[in-house]
This record gives sequence, C-alpha cells and structure tokens, in this order.
Amino acid sequence: MPISPESAAGDPRDQWITYDASLADEPTPPGHQTPGPRRIRRRLVGLATVLTLTAALLGLSAVMGKDDRASALVGHPEVLRDGCKWDSSGNYVQNCNVWSKSQNKWIVVQIRASNGSNKGVYLLDGMRARDDRSAWTTDVQAAKVYDGKSDTTLVMPAGGASSFYTDWDAGAGDKNVTIKQETFLTDELPAYLATNFGVSRSNNAIVGLSMSAGPAVTLAERHPEQFKVVQAMSGYYQTDNPIGALGVLATQTLVSNYTNGIVNMWGAPGSARWTANDPSKNIDKLKQNGQTLIISSGSGFPSPADMAKLSQSDLINAIALEILSAVSTVLMQLQLAQAGVSVISLPNYGVHNWANWDRGLGAGKNDVLTALNKTPAVTAKTQLVSAAGSPEPDGVAKATAAARVAAAKPVQTPAVLAALAASESSSASSSPSTSTPASASESAESSASTTESTTGTPSEETATTTTPAPSGSTESSPNTSTPAQSTTPESATTTTTTTVTTPSG
Repeated sequence: MPISPESAAGDPRDQWITYDASLADEPTPPGHQTPGPRRIRRRLVGLATVLTLTAALLGLSAVMGKDDRASALVGHPEVLRDGCKWDSSGNYVQNCNVWSKSQNKWIVVQIRASNGSNKGVYLLDGMRARDDRSAWTTDVQAAKVYDGKSDTTLVMPAGGASSFYTDWDAGAGDKNVTIKQETFLTDELPAYLATNFGVSRSNNAIVGLSMSAGPAVTLAERHPEQFKVVQAMSGYYQTDNPIGALGVLATQTLVSNYTNGIVNMWGAPGSARWTANDPSKNIDKLKQNGQTLIISSGSGFPSPADMAKLSQSDLINAIALEILSAVSTVLMQLQLAQAGVSVISLPNYGVHNWANWDRGLGAGKNDVLTALNKTPAVTAKTQLVSAAGSPEPDGVAKATAAARVAAAKPVQTPAVLAALAASESSSASSSPSTSTPASASESAESSASTTESTTGTPSEETATTTTPAPSGSTESSPNTSTPAQSTTPESATTTTTTTVTTPSG
C-alpha cells in the first residue's frame, strides 16, 4: 500500500520521500509499494559494493598483467622487463637471464632497449669475457655511445671467454663444458629479444673486437638474414693455417686452460670446419648478401695515455697483440678489395686495449646505423648441395650462373612443355634420321620441375630441382622437323638442392 503522511511521520528520515498517489499521472497499481528509504539505501550500498569490487578486480588485473604488457613492448627503455634487474652502470641497461637450451644454462645478457625501433646491435666481448657482465658496460659505456638518439636496442651477452663465439664439436677443458655460442646468438637469444624487447630477427648489426672480431664476421657471413652489417676491431681473420691454429691454441690455453680447444672446437686443424669458420675464406658471402663490413685496428704504437695507464708488462702485450692484429687487418683489407666486398676502413691508433675499441665504436656508429637503415634485409641464405648431400665448394658461383642462364632463356609455359613432351613421346618410335630444333639438354632444362619449401627459419627458402642428365640424342635429319627424343634413363637423374639469396626491399 502507498505510504501515507501519517505512517511516515513517525520516522523523520522518511519525510523526504513521502509519496502522494493523487499527484501521480497514473493510479498506483494494486499491491504496489513505493520503496522506502532503507530499501533504497540498501540498494545504493549494494551498487557501491559492486562498483568497488569491480574497480578492485580491474586494478588487480592491471597489476598482474603489467609484466605481460611489458614483455610485448617495443622500445620503452624505462620499463624493466620480467626477470630482469637494473644494472649498476645506469643508462637504462638491464641485466636479464636468458635460458640457453643448447648449453643447459642461464646466460646473463645486458640489454638497453631502443626508444621505439626494432633495430638491434649485438656487442660481443673479448677473450677474457666475464660470466656476470659484459665489458661493454664497464670498460666502455656502449649505452652512452649508442645513446637514445640512435634508437637501437643494445644486446651485450656476458660470458663466452675463449669460445670464439661458435658451436664446439666437443666439450671444452677438463670440465667438458658445452659451448654452443652460435646457436645461442642466432636462435635462442633472438627469440627472447623478439618476445621481450620487440627486436627484429632481420634488422641487426654485430660488433666484435680482438677474439670476437673474426667470429663476428663469420656470424654475419653465415647468418645474413639476421645481420645486415658487421663491425670488426683489432681482429685476427686468417685462422685456417698453422700460425692461426697455433694462436688459437695459445690464447685458449693461457686464458681458460682449454688445452683441447685446438681439436674439440672445429676438429683437427685444416679440416672443413676450420675453413668454414675462417672469415677471410668466406668473404664472398658478404658481397653476395649485400652486407657491409666496417673494419679497423690500431697501429700498435702506444699513445701517451696508453703509456700512462698500462703497466710495463701489459703495455708490451698490448703492443704485440695490436701489431699482429694490424697485419691481419691489412691482409683482410686486401682480400676484401680483391673480392669486391663493401668495406669501410676506419683509421685508429694505439695498442690492444679498450681505449682503442671505445674510439672505434664511436667512429663506426654512424656507418652502422646507416647500413641498418638503408640495407635491405636478406631473405634467404645461399647454399648448393650435390646429389650426394655434400656441400658444393663452388656452390654459390654455380647457383648464380644457373640463375643467369635461366633468366636469359624464354619462359616455357605449361602448354609449351606439354607440346614438347608429346613430341618427345611420338619421336621415340620414329626414324633415327629426325632433326632436332633444340638440344636435348635444353629440352631437359625447360621441363625441369621446381618446388619451393621453407626450411629452418621463415626467411630461408629452398628450391629443389630434379633435372634428367641427358646421355645422348638421336641424329638430326634435314628432311624432318620433329623434336628429337632425349634418351635418358631414370638412373641418370640427379637431384640438386639450391637455395638462392635474394635481398628484399
């Protein structure tokens, strides 16, 4: 029933909601009661409770989802990623533990995120690299050289002492340490960087010095789809020879006591693995992939600052090491010029120390950034494999020559190929005195079937071509014009797998 003034008078709090049904436009429905103040307050309290709980849940969700959003960020150097800690060097460098499945351990990687780009610059350490931090945050403040204006993510892996940043064939040292640095740098670490920092897998530079200079060049040669440009400072590039092998043995033994590295790293010296990891013997790949090499070394003569900072023994070692590096660098420059590789040679001075490499990093920064911004990404590697499955020594040249020959020939449409097949089939029963307007080898080439498949990474394309090897053809007669049959048995068919490097963009 409606609330009357009399019933409401007993409670002063209810005076403000006294309801007069006579003032309503419509009569009060039978059984209808106007809500009292207590009921309204209860509803308001319930609504407020719901709103409060909703806000609390949204806030909790935001807190719990903070790391997930951060993990998907591109740039934002001020955001600390999940599992990382700020480094004492400052400059927005954070120390992150990255799992290496191939080596079954966590690896510390010091990272400074970009301001918003997907470009990455990998900085490799030297022979005496520490496991807890990179010298690029102690001996050289790389995050100040590549400051925020560079808009690049700096990637500075710790560790790798005496490893030559490669995958070892067997364990290192008396502890049989598993070293798979190439796998980590080109597979495991890029996956982490893409997920947590938005770094592209194909828009990167790599920088190496001393021990890591040659391996940086090798990694660029072997992984052009990842590294557009490489900078090498004070390196040793001719390792596949007795002197180079002796140098590897001496340095690994003195620094890390890896007396077995001379065999366990790439097998016995002089083997195919040593050749494959000699940067000076694979520089043609840099040209084929359109990559840029920036190279420098000191003179070996100490500057006044070097003489003031280094002890006598350290100064002698630094002079000797840099003179050897200068000789190797000059030889490398001659090889690069002969091969026609795009190379930028930077002047420098001083001995084998971090002051030298600090100057080199700053001097090469603009060239590195220019190459990153202008060089198209490589979309595939170059490889040629024989029918037996072994790599062809002249595979790159053969692939290039085959591509040029194919480009010079007219395109054979399916209709033309079908007509050729029908002609060959009919000529099998014809007289040997038929004429041949085209050679059997050309007919075989025009009827070759090509299929494409993606292997390894999405950027790697492989074409498999099966081509019958003609063993001969029938003689031609001037009285007929029927295409001759190529008499090639199935057993003579060879299969060649060709992967051709093509720049995109």
